[in-house]
Amino acid sequence: MKINIVGRGVFGAFLMSELAPYADISDDADTVLLAVPVSAVADVAAQYAGKHLVNLCSVQAAANADCLRHSARVSGIHPMFGPQSPRTNRTCIVTQRCDETAAVCDLFEKIGAEIVTHKGDTLITGALHDDMMRKTHLPVLMFGELAALIVEQAADVPDNCLPTSFKRLKALAEQMKDMSPGTVESIRSNLQKNPQNFN
Repeated sequence: MKINIVGRGVFGAFLMSELAPYADISDDADTVLLAVPVSAVADVAAQYAGKHLVNLCSVQAAANADCLRHSARVSGIHPMFGPQSPRTNRTCIVTQRCDETAAVCDLFEKIGAEIVTHKGDTLITGALHDDMMRKTHLPVLMFGELAALIVEQAADVPDNCLPTSFKRLKALAEQMKDMSPGTVESIRSNLQKNPQNFN
């Protein structure tokens, strides 16, 4: 399969290294993976109008709508992993489908991702996805930022003097580095669109 990955930041560079063994990565590909922050999706989608656009944002409803303004061929796929995530238990949530979506899902399956399309009997839409992410991503982001501050304050304490509970907190703070600036922006935009859903 021939793909173009637009966005060579933390996540885009990671995807390039993961997918390169299974895909021909080329600037002239008809399938374009948008590894950009949510604020850039509309502009990037306009640059690749008519192509198969694959929205990879941590928010899906608005980004899918931005892509659909520029192409009828849109896949909404949220990879739930990053460069520091374990290679096991990778998933991708699919929120928008077109004829080419299955081929992109096959590509993600080759790097160990389970493809998730339903919550029980309900097909996952961009709106349902974003509601689930408001309940999960945002609290983890907020807690992770607090954990990083706490860990930073104890940087002078030797590891062999740390309690097990603090070591777990330190591991969480380290895992949070997996979130690229674009991912953090997307997660925060999800709250801004509907703040009453965060309790």
